[in-house]
Amino acid sequence: MISDHRPAQANRVPMDSISQIVLGASLAHVTLGEKLGRRALLLGAALGTLPDLDVLVPYEDAIESFTYHRSWSHSLLVLSLISVPMAMLCKRLVKRADISLSRWWFSLWLILITHPLLDGFTVYGTQLLWPLPVPPTAWGSVFIIDPVYTLPLIVGVAVAWQRQWLQARPLVLTGLGLSTAYLAWTLVAQQITYRKVVATLELRDIEASHVLVAPFPFSLLWRVVVINGNEYLEGYSSLLDSQSTVPMQTYDNGKAGCADWLDSWPVARMDWFTRGAFALSVREGQLVLSDLRMGIEDEYVFEFALAEWSDDQWQPIIARQLPVDIDPERMTLLLQRVADERIDLTSPGSVQALGSCSALEQYTG
Repeated sequence: MISDHRPAQANRVPMDSISQIVLGASLAHVTLGEKLGRRALLLGAALGTLPDLDVLVPYEDAIESFTYHRSWSHSLLVLSLISVPMAMLCKRLVKRADISLSRWWFSLWLILITHPLLDGFTVYGTQLLWPLPVPPTAWGSVFIIDPVYTLPLIVGVAVAWQRQWLQARPLVLTGLGLSTAYLAWTLVAQQITYRKVVATLELRDIEASHVLVAPFPFSLLWRVVVINGNEYLEGYSSLLDSQSTVPMQTYDNGKAGCADWLDSWPVARMDWFTRGAFALSVREGQLVLSDLRMGIEDEYVFEFALAEWSDDQWQPIIARQLPVDIDPERMTLLLQRVADERIDLTSPGSVQALGSCSALEQYTG
C-alpha cells in the first residue's frame, strides 16, 4: 500500500488482488466448472484481475495516475460491452466444452462486473458509471484488505482445485454466500457508526458537507472524517464502544490559506475525486495535498507534492507522490482501540497547522 518515488503508474491501491482472484475463480467454477473443470478456476482468476491491468497505462503525473485508475477499466458499461466479443472468442476457441454462447457471456460478464462492484465497497473510489462525469463510487464499508471477506472464497477455491465439480460446488457456493453476507454486514455496521456521527454533529451544532465512515480490517473499528468548510474533524468509533457519540478532533484543512490553488487542475481533480476530503499544507518548501480518506492524521497513505517554493515564489511541478512513514506504535494503538475506547488516537501535531501558502517564509526561515 505504501509508495515511494516509483513511477506514477505504480502508485495506486486496488482492492486486494487475492480477493479479486478468488472471487473470479469462484464465479467461474459455479458457472463453467461443470464443463471446464480446473480450467474454469484459471480463467476466472485471470478475468478477475483483468480490470486492474490499467495500472500498466502510464500517465504524466501522480494525480492523473491516482484518479484515472478505476475509471474506464472499471466501468460497468465498458465491461458489459467487451464481455460480448470475449464470449464469442471463448466459444470459438473452446469448442470441445460444448458451452452455449449465452452461458459464456453470462459467466464472463458476471466475473468482470463483480470486480468493480467489489472495489466500490472500499473507500478509494471506483468510477462505475464512466464516462459519465459523476464522482466515483466509494461506499467505504470494507477495508482494502479484509481476511474475513477473502478466507471463505480461498477455502472454496482450494477445495475446487482438489475435487470434482459436483463435490466442490456446494462449498464454493457457501464461500460466495458467506463473503456476500459479510459485505452486507459491513454496510449495517457502517450505518450504526454513521448514526452515532450524526448524533455527535447535532450535539456540536456542526453542518457537514461530507461525512466519511471507513473501517479498519474486520469492520469493528471505524474511522470518521467530517468535512466542515475550512476544517475537518477526525474521530474513531468501535462497535464495542459503550458511548453513543464519537469524540472528534478538529483540524485546519489549509483550503483557506491556500485558496489560490483550489482552482488548479490537480487540486480541483482531487476535490472531485475525494468529495472534498483533502487537505493542503506546506512542508519543507513544498505544497502538499493529503487525501484524508486513507490513513490516519499525519500519516496518510496518499500525499502529493504539487509545487515548490523557489526564487521567492511558488513553482508548479509535475505532481509526485510522497513516501509514507507509518508509526508502528500508532498501529498497535489502533488494534487496542477496538476493545478499549479510553485509548486516545489523536495526532500529537497536525501538519495542517502550518497555515497559509502565502506565508512560507515563516516555515523556511
